[in-house]
Amino acid sequence: MGKYLNKEQIFDAEDGEDLYANEEQLFARLEFFEKQLAEQTAETAVEDRINTLLEIARIQVERYKGADAWEKAMMAFDLAKDNELWEQATEACDAMFLSEGPDALKALGHALWLGITFPIDPEITVAMLQHLVEESPKGADTKAYAAAVAHYIVSIRRGADDDLTFFASQMIASVADEHSHVTDQSTFDLWRRTLQLDKPEVFLPKLSSAVDQLVGDTWWVDRDAIRAKLDAEGK
Repeated sequence: MGKYLNKEQIFDAEDGEDLYANEEQLFARLEFFEKQLAEQTAETAVEDRINTLLEIARIQVERYKGADAWEKAMMAFDLAKDNELWEQATEACDAMFLSEGPDALKALGHALWLGITFPIDPEITVAMLQHLVEESPKGADTKAYAAAVAHYIVSIRRGADDDLTFFASQMIASVADEHSHVTDQSTFDLWRRTLQLDKPEVFLPKLSSAVDQLVGDTWWVDRDAIRAKLDAEGK
């Protein structure tokens, strides 16, 4: 089952049956996608193969099979990277992070860099930034920078009136409350100006430094080559 249940822990029969039923459902889904993976050929679209690997990885995360989840997610990541499918590469990094392996934070760092660098679905990018908010120590400025970047990214990719923008606004308000006990608009405005969260030229490099600390010296992508290509495409 993956989760240890203390013998002194009390739960009723129905709860126990639900746990077993859930495991049976997960195993049935796992068998389905593993069969699908085995039947794929060289003619199978690379996006389909990546999605199958990601489904398996996510199921293994739910089953607390971290090593198996990491293996499949890394396979998906390598395929996505080689084919420049950056949204799927980000999702693969997310699955590796959720597997809680030894390099989970390194995977999160990659997910953050890819999700911010490329104009992928902003919901995925915001989810990665939410991970960083949750992983950062209480009161850390990194939480504020992550929330500010989330709001900035969503406002660019979705616009001011989108529901995701509202969610990002709630995220930064929650961080402000935890960081400095901010509960009213005037105090929030002062807090935001003090940390320069109204200046992308400040908070984006701050977040970049936090990402560098997560990844360290071992990057799985060639960032310089990616930047050069993006610069060339932008001209």
